[in-house]
Amino acid sequence: MRIVWSNELETGVRTIDLQHEELIGMINELSDAHLARDQPALLNPIFQRLDSYLHFHFGTEEALMAGLPKSSPLNAQLSSEHLRQHQTFIEQMTAIRARAEAASEDAPGELVDFLSNWLYEHILKTDRHLGALLNEQRAQSLE
Repeated sequence: MRIVWSNELETGVRTIDLQHEELIGMINELSDAHLARDQPALLNPIFQRLDSYLHFHFGTEEALMAGLPKSSPLNAQLSSEHLRQHQTFIEQMTAIRARAEAASEDAPGELVDFLSNWLYEHILKTDRHLGALLNEQRAQSLE
């Protein structure tokens, strides 16, 4: 399933949005390679780039979350949940990737579906909320 970048996916935070566009491009590249029936060995460089970029992206989001005021219990709860989602995602992706490397024919397609669905849902719910909090904080600092 290809993801097409649209305004619906924007968080309002340019750094996050640019990184999301890059992630979507990599997932679509992986999907195209899988649909072309590329050998698992040919998919590995894409997996590796995607894995590295996901860690970079999650680090960016987590650094931005760390800058939110800790005085709000809601901010603390949302940050904790966001971090948990990142960790769970990495664990699930690692497990699927291990199956792909073990030559499971279904694993690359499963990984593409998982990545597409998870990222799309995560952006629409969790990251858009983070964007709103960050934009609110920025607006308050300008007052």
